[in-house]
Amino acid sequence: MLNKRFAFIKTTFKSSAYAASYTTVLSTLNALFNDIKMDDALPKAGQRDNVELFLIDGADKDWHSLLPAELICLAKQHKVILFNVEPNAVCEKNLLLNHFNGVFYSSDVAEDIFKALVRVTAGELWFTRKVISNAFKEILNAASSNNLLHDDIVLSKADYENLTKREKTVIHLIAQGASNDKIANKLNISDHTVKTHLYSAFKKTQSRNRIELANWAQRYISVLLPLES
Repeated sequence: MLNKRFAFIKTTFKSSAYAASYTTVLSTLNALFNDIKMDDALPKAGQRDNVELFLIDGADKDWHSLLPAELICLAKQHKVILFNVEPNAVCEKNLLLNHFNGVFYSSDVAEDIFKALVRVTAGELWFTRKVISNAFKEILNAASSNNLLHDDIVLSKADYENLTKREKTVIHLIAQGASNDKIANKLNISDHTVKTHLYSAFKKTQSRNRIELANWAQRYISVLLPLES
């Protein structure tokens, strides 16, 4: 008999708990967990240890290229599944490489969702075999050429500390997909100043553009964010 556990659903204001995807997920979770909580914000860090599984509503989200830093950090330490997403809105390989446990699409049937939740709670992943195989090959290739199979925390910390406080903030926002205008408004600085910080961050992280900078951030952000007080 399956162990009863506690699950958390991060929903959005644009989704309805009565939609077909929610009905399927909720009915399946009720068979596997003692308690299910829903909110539009994640629990605070100190309240997450009792959660066995996080399900993140991806309705109307476009996370194909960049994933929110908050979710990357969450997936580093907990079991996380994206659900209610469209196939062209996410990249499964990107999810897998950032420690996510699986993804459910809005078109998935109840039988597949039940099977997936059982496997994920048992410690397995829910991605296509092709995605897992390609990601594994990419990890091996990177490891052999750049020695990136294991996180080098000392090197990452040194690289991170070489950045100024404002550069760290800008990189953090870039990793969440923020545009230059949004960064300028958020930090109350000019667009020119944002570009200055970006060019400096490019040089210090050996990134050629904002996509590479975001990838750099997503590679190390779950290690580096806890270092910031």
